[in-house]
Amino acid sequence: MNFLAILERFIKENGWKLSMSQMKKLCSECKARFDVNLDDLEEGDAVACSECNLEYTLVADKKGNLKLIESKTFEMEDDEEESSEEAEEDCDSD
Repeated sequence: MNFLAILERFIKENGWKLSMSQMKKLCSECKARFDVNLDDLEEGDAVACSECNLEYTLVADKKGNLKLIESKTFEMEDDEEESSEEAEEDCDSD
């Protein structure tokens, strides 16, 4: 058993949580840097800047990489997808 495996086993046996999923984000509004613990989040969850409270949404790109994008931008993209799906449904019904 290698050192990392022993360490992981020790941590689990003692009820500790090993967190290796951290992301640093530079706020587009106030330029503050803040850390985000990805272990506590799922795709679609909102995170706010610690300085100006600008809200970001956690999304996965096509490759499966997690990214934080401004919630307003995310909502606009989501609305565009819904309207294009509705347009496709209208075309199919003819």
